[in-house]
Amino acid sequence: MNYYEFKPACDTKETGSQYPQVQRMTPGYNKDSNVSLYAMARNIDEFPDFMPDFDSFVLHNQAKRTDLLSTFGPGWGFLISPRLKAIFEQYKMVSHRYYPAKVFHKQVYYDYYFIHIIGNVRDCVNYPLSTFFIYKSYATNERYIAIDSFDDLLMKEKKLIADNPGEVLSIWAEKIVLNNSFDKDLALFEIGNFDASNYINEELKSELVLNSITGCDILPTKKLAFLD
Repeated sequence: MNYYEFKPACDTKETGSQYPQVQRMTPGYNKDSNVSLYAMARNIDEFPDFMPDFDSFVLHNQAKRTDLLSTFGPGWGFLISPRLKAIFEQYKMVSHRYYPAKVFHKQVYYDYYFIHIIGNVRDCVNYPLSTFFIYKSYATNERYIAIDSFDDLLMKEKKLIADNPGEVLSIWAEKIVLNNSFDKDLALFEIGNFDASNYINEELKSELVLNSITGCDILPTKKLAFLD
């Protein structure tokens, strides 16, 4: 099966020239509240034990309203329309929750949802067969590095940071090999930690295209490989 990178579109006829389309919350939004979107960011590996306040996101006046909206802030989910939510609900995905959200655009409020994704498939990665590199300032590949396991990655990354004070270094994946424990019924998933992309399968991609879902880029990827 083919897989595709799924992400918000940027500077298209659908979205308008502003990126992200949502750049702030409405005036008066209490970012210091214990239920704010900023409070969610304190622990991105667990669902919050509160109902987050997503009232409301401000869509830039020069941006267009789409089914998937690019936003500032949370990088662990998507701001989506009810129409896109209805499609997602038909498919199997990594662990996630939907929270009601409001989008304010040109004096009108619209109902949206924030899908909070915390699940990943890093336990399904065959680390010795995958390709990893040292990423400097999220811009350049400094050199390749052998990784034996996720714990090995964490240990080597910690040492890398300690040995290079003042530099922004991390370990990322160039090629990711998934082993036989990967659930091929997953229609949307992320790898986690060493890869920033979200991936969808061929079936979900076809459904999004068939329903003319707006605001998303769906790009073929050769980054993933699978053990037979």
